Parts: sequence; C-alpha cells; structure tokens
Amino acid sequence: MKNKLPIYLMIFIFICGCQQKEKREKKTQQETKIIQKSIPKKEIFKNSFKIDTSLTEKIAWDFITVSNSQKIDSIASVCNCDKDKKNNSIKIQLLTGIPTKKTLDTLSEDSNQRWNTVLQTRDLGYIDRLNGQFKFLTIVLKDSLVKKINIHSKSTDKEYNGTDFKSIPIDKYKIKISKFDYSIASDIYGEFEFRLKKEFGLFENDTILKGSFKCNNWIIWDKEKIKNWKINAKRQNYIE
Repeated sequence: MKNKLPIYLMIFIFICGCQQKEKREKKTQQETKIIQKSIPKKEIFKNSFKIDTSLTEKIAWDFITVSNSQKIDSIASVCNCDKDKKNNSIKIQLLTGIPTKKTLDTLSEDSNQRWNTVLQTRDLGYIDRLNGQFKFLTIVLKDSLVKKINIHSKSTDKEYNGTDFKSIPIDKYKIKISKFDYSIASDIYGEFEFRLKKEFGLFENDTILKGSFKCNNWIIWDKEKIKNWKINAKRQNYIE
C-alpha cells in the first residue's frame, strides 16, 4: 500500500491542478474584461471595511488576482484563521506563492509554475525540494476595525536585498466581510482589494491585489515563525 501512495497523490494533484487551472483561467478572463472595459485616468482610492450581506461564501482554496491596472494574472491561495473569541478579534492569513525571480525569468506567460507554487506546501514529502517565494498575507481584525495588514515573504533564494525574508505593511484596503462577530471562525468570509507600496513580484508594477477569504480553524504563522522558517530543512513545510 505504501508504494501506491505516491501514485495516488500524483493522480490527486493532477486532477486538482486541472480543476484549479480551469477555474484560474476563467477568473483571469473575467477580471481582464473588467480592466479593459474601463481604466480610470486618476483613481481616488478610499479605505473601507464593511459588512456585505450579498457576499457569496466560497472555499478556503481560491485565487488572488495580481494586477498593475493594465495586466492581470491570478495565483492559487489557501486561507487559514485564528480567532480570539474573548476579544472578538480574528487573524486571517492567506498563503500564496510565486516562483523565485530567477525562475520567473525563464517561464512563459501561461506556465503553470506561475500560479501553483503554493501547492508545494501541501506536499506530503514526495517533492525533493520546495522552490519559490511563499507569501503570507495576514489581516488582523477587531470588531469593526482593521488593526493591521501585512505581507510576509519567505523565499528559497536570498533575493530581498541579500536576504530570504521581507515584510511589507499595507495601509490601502477595501474589505467586505460577512459579519463583525468573530466567535465562529467558519462563519467569516469576504472579499478584499489592496494597494501595495511596492511590487508584489509576479510582474512589473503589480501593486493591486484582489481576492476572497473563507475562514477555517487551522493554525496561522506569525512574523517570527515565517522569518525563521527553514523551508527545506527536514521538510518543515507549512502543513504541520
């Protein structure tokens, strides 16, 4: 039975990959049409955080769209959450990933490797070595307030000014959420749009992020744990 596990896993990843690719292509086409329809000359971006009862509940696995207002692409992501019922607060973390800069330079625009980097973190040990930039988009909410938003990036290459870690705060956001009562994590879902101070890293000037989140009760990682993550040491992957 043990010998069959890698085969079953490969079949599972292949099927999921095909489904995710189809979903990704459809989502990217829809977003591209929106961008092509109207590109404002000068946009005034106002922060907002509000309940939206018309939201559609999605699943923890989804896609984040990355854009520079003229070009758009999408990458797979998975959402985990950590609630604090006593203080009515919650930490929402979307884990995603892109290839290293060195790898990106060698890939075509339609390469699967551009969007499926995060799937490596769900490997059970059959991938010899993880490779990429793993990005932890972390949103901290309390009541009806956005406390902070950050992107913590950890790469298998030292590509952030000679280091393998960087952290960027986000202060421009639009967030729609199902409710402000965070006592039941699985009831929390929503959509977001962020404007970054620096490039996300998938292509030039990609400072616009859009996506959705659906909470579950999996553990999330804090900044120090991400910073000290030995990605390929004893296969200490994100799944534990």
